[in-house]
Amino acid sequence: MRHWMIALLMIAAIAPLALAQDAPKKEDAPAKSDAKKEEKPETLEDLLKRVENAHKEHKDFKGNFTQTKYLPLFDDTVVSSGRFVFKKSDHVRWEYEKPHKSILVVTGDTGKKWSESTGRVEDFKLGDDRGLDAVVKQLFTWFKGEFTKLKDDYDVEIAERDPVKLKMTPKKDIVKKFIATIEVKFTKGEDQIESVKIIEPKDEEDLDAAYTLYEFKDTKLDSDVKDSEFEIKK
Repeated sequence: MRHWMIALLMIAAIAPLALAQDAPKKEDAPAKSDAKKEEKPETLEDLLKRVENAHKEHKDFKGNFTQTKYLPLFDDTVVSSGRFVFKKSDHVRWEYEKPHKSILVVTGDTGKKWSESTGRVEDFKLGDDRGLDAVVKQLFTWFKGEFTKLKDDYDVEIAERDPVKLKMTPKKDIVKKFIATIEVKFTKGEDQIESVKIIEPKDEEDLDAAYTLYEFKDTKLDSDVKDSEFEIKK
């Protein structure tokens, strides 16, 4: 289940709008009759509200992803790829296609999972796994556009402004077990997520921390996703 936990934590963290302290304000330049005051940088709160407004009206979205997992113990990377689908208010499909096939679908408080290694579809209830339940509920809260409900979950800072890149540090212990920090990079127009990098807590014996990098492409918004997408037909 930890494999799916990381994936869903990634999704939930794509745009959580936890508000950190605003960026320090620059002092105004000395007043001059023919000079304009120095323009202040956009605060974190204003930036997040702008991104929120750009995303909250979408009813569904789907696309492809590439996942690169770095394993410091072996100094190696493992690359996987697949597709994802979301539909308001509580439907998600996360499917790995290469190198091994597996599918996770969640609808409301229940879900199904399948992998080619077992060859069978298994039902589960989110309430039976408190960690997964918390992550999925956070995901649904974000996807509905209710970003202010997530304000206590992460400390957020603006790592880069053009294009926008956010660095997020989880506050909750249940999330800290899996994630040290998350870096979210938006496309130039800020209407889509370009990549999400999840850095895991570092073991004392490791020189580097393990991380998982998700890169998104071919994302389609409001494409009239059907309910059949959230079925596993195996």
